[in-house]
Amino acid sequence: MKAWKWMRKLGGTADHRRVIGRKGERRAARYLRRRRYRILHRNLTIAKDEADLVALDPDGCTIVIVEVKTRRSGHVAPEANISREKRYRLARLAAKLQRMKSYAGRPFRFDVVTIIWPEGGRPEVKHYAGAFESPF
Repeated sequence: MKAWKWMRKLGGTADHRRVIGRKGERRAARYLRRRRYRILHRNLTIAKDEADLVALDPDGCTIVIVEVKTRRSGHVAPEANISREKRYRLARLAAKLQRMKSYAGRPFRFDVVTIIWPEGGRPEVKHYAGAFESPF
């Protein structure tokens, strides 16, 4: 079976999933800003490690690495799709940030924002603060 047919069976084309993902990241950033988080970076990439959002907690001190998971339906919880490898890569990115002068000495936290966005419906946003700990 051709690759595009497999993608359709999995929920759409790669481009379609990318569009939904970007839309979800924008919605997550807006959701966090409304809760007084300050978005510092979007899609921050350092070497092979990438974070959807990096934000400053409303406490004014804690740096929050945010993984955003957007899905069209809630059959499988979006947060269940955050692999051990992804958590490791986020923690490695945080370790690299902590070595930078502007982030040195600050506490870090890992949050997950999930968005279930049904076709033609309103998105359901959930924020899991401190969703996991660094393996380091």
